[in-house]
Amino acid sequence: MSSITKFTNCHLIDNGKLYQNTDLYVDNKTQKIIHKPLNFNNIDNIKIIDLKGEILAPGFIDIQNNGIYGLNFSNLNTNSTDEDIKEFKLFYKDAMKKYLSTGVTSLCPTVTSNFSDVYLKVLPIYKRSRLNNQCDSLGAHLEGPFINKQKKGCHPVETFVDANPTIVKPEDKLLEIYGGEKNLLENVCIITAAPEIPGVLELIPFITQNTNCVYAIGHTMTDYNTGLKAINNGCTMITHLYNAMPQPHHRDAGVIGLINTPNVSEKNLPYFGLICDGVHVNPSMINLAYKSNPEKCVLVTDAMHLIGLPDGSYKWDDQIIVKTGDKLYLKDTTTLAGASTTLPQCIRNLMKWSNITLPEAVKTCTNNAAKSIGLEKEKGFLNVGCDADFVVLDHNGYVTRVFKLGNEFKSSDINEDIEYQIETEKSNNKHNNSSRISAVL
Repeated sequence: MSSITKFTNCHLIDNGKLYQNTDLYVDNKTQKIIHKPLNFNNIDNIKIIDLKGEILAPGFIDIQNNGIYGLNFSNLNTNSTDEDIKEFKLFYKDAMKKYLSTGVTSLCPTVTSNFSDVYLKVLPIYKRSRLNNQCDSLGAHLEGPFINKQKKGCHPVETFVDANPTIVKPEDKLLEIYGGEKNLLENVCIITAAPEIPGVLELIPFITQNTNCVYAIGHTMTDYNTGLKAINNGCTMITHLYNAMPQPHHRDAGVIGLINTPNVSEKNLPYFGLICDGVHVNPSMINLAYKSNPEKCVLVTDAMHLIGLPDGSYKWDDQIIVKTGDKLYLKDTTTLAGASTTLPQCIRNLMKWSNITLPEAVKTCTNNAAKSIGLEKEKGFLNVGCDADFVVLDHNGYVTRVFKLGNEFKSSDINEDIEYQIETEKSNNKHNNSSRISAVL
């Protein structure tokens, strides 16, 4: 029996453009986008979803996210029992369902610098999924431990390692830390490492060719020329631009200068993650990076597990994180400890700070995000053959509904101005009705 869903009375966002009054069709069996049927008489069942003039866009993709709704993606260790792992999996499933409500339909669970036993236990949980009731994992993002102590951020230095080729075969060290080639092939999407760490430059071709992972520069003190060598070896991404790296100088561009360097072809310029929360990066520097190369800009949340939790102090391993609104700092320091701003809010920030349209901003965490990890034929686009993962947006960029492989979920992205107006109108109507009743009596 053939069955399709037709999204109608809507506008579509894709490729940085708004396609007005355009319908979209989904095969309910494959849960993928299809062409408009040539003959509707051959369709057994047609479900019509009227979006009443709102906007349909691909589901958002978050390629760097450390934790959500109280769940730390790195929170298993040597002492974790089978029961601990079972509970962690249940917690993970619940958190991924909740995160779907923000409009993110797939993400790369990010595991910060850790010991090898942690990777052995957590990575299998993040194997790529295709589910219709929760946010999907696209494979883990391994941020460390091959990173520079001078740009450690909140990563624990006792976990840091190198792959010095004079001591060990670099790929052997990589596999030892991350739990073997199978663990990387099946469960990992991105590896962030500093190219100046001994052995890392030599490892880039192995990472990109043998494990099919994306290699990203991050938490680094590397200079511009070493960055170019990394790109020539296969680097295609920079992790959270500006953060945990030397800042550019007009005679020493550093890592940041790689995003539009004339020494690399336009095609090979690296994608760069950008935390657009107004805390990690000043809005003017957000605008500078975006305008430099909008085709390679990927908005990320870099969210910590405290996203969605109330303000306060929270223990994180042997450290304390203080949450105040969207700001997260290590206690009694000025060290940022990740973020707690949602991806749709980052989109709205980018629209404001770079004076761009909603379609242009949405492109950064749909089209660009999918292309940065090689999934553009499956995710992040409204092309035929892509998964039916969608967000419905109002014209201010707020998520009003979420669809995961065709199943609808309620949004948690609230436009407080609209909510205030609605409550005010309800209150006024109640007052007016009471006045009318009093008058009649």
